[in-house]
Amino acid sequence: MNVHIMFGESSAGAMKWLLSKEKRQEHVIEFPDSFAIGPIHELETEKGSVGRIQWFKDNLAIGDMAEYYSNDYESSFRQALQEIGDIPKDVPITIWTADNAPEQTGLRFVMKLLEDRENKIFVVNTNECFNRYCKPPDVFYTSLHTNEVSPDHLKIILEKTDSYDLISLEGKKKFVEEWKTLSASEEVLRLWEDKSIKSVSVDHLDAFIIHSARRLEWKYGEDYKDCSRLVGDIICHFEQYVADAFIFNRIHYLIEQGIFEYEGTLGKMRKLTVKLAKKDLT
Repeated sequence: MNVHIMFGESSAGAMKWLLSKEKRQEHVIEFPDSFAIGPIHELETEKGSVGRIQWFKDNLAIGDMAEYYSNDYESSFRQALQEIGDIPKDVPITIWTADNAPEQTGLRFVMKLLEDRENKIFVVNTNECFNRYCKPPDVFYTSLHTNEVSPDHLKIILEKTDSYDLISLEGKKKFVEEWKTLSASEEVLRLWEDKSIKSVSVDHLDAFIIHSARRLEWKYGEDYKDCSRLVGDIICHFEQYVADAFIFNRIHYLIEQGIFEYEGTLGKMRKLTVKLAKKDLT
């Protein structure tokens, strides 16, 4: 028996499917959200959990995601916390991560939750494992998230887990100390830079969003563009794994500030078109 901890529904779903296909009686604990966004201040406490849940309700419960963040997110988040608390002390735990802010932040949070546990803990970095076991000889590949790893490659990485080293006590303490530093910040956006997590202000992406809108104007003209197209362009070019719901939230803010003009239905990404307002945005 082994417990796998994954960050994101897509990654967890792929692991569940793979374990079922391989007839491995192992359990997957799924955190439903991106730890790159939202408050993590004192998240290991009830006060911190309540604050994070409320932030998602206040900021991301719009459009197609309204029902999820208003009702389902809290139960999914709390279920993950409960399942971690219920792991028997003799069961090995494998935490899956990659070189990005959401999974690396999640890794440190889980290490804090497991701080006083004596379970054997393995950490699998899918970027490192892909380049070690799966890549063609002449390719070096860095995915933005574990959910970008194909099922075939995930199977190869899973089969190698028995050969991975246990996290040492010193390594565990290091992750916990890093969590303490991260969770002391009240910022709600985190990036992965120079192999570390950097907390930045909530408006950090705004200039990049505006630049992306300008790029689309230069390429396709100044007419209204589908908001989903702008969000997709941002995700494609930003080289960080940031949830599209957060980007959509920032576009809403820029509309409120008069930076963007819009037509259509606010809160509905696929029913909203936007363009830069005719004014100086420098």
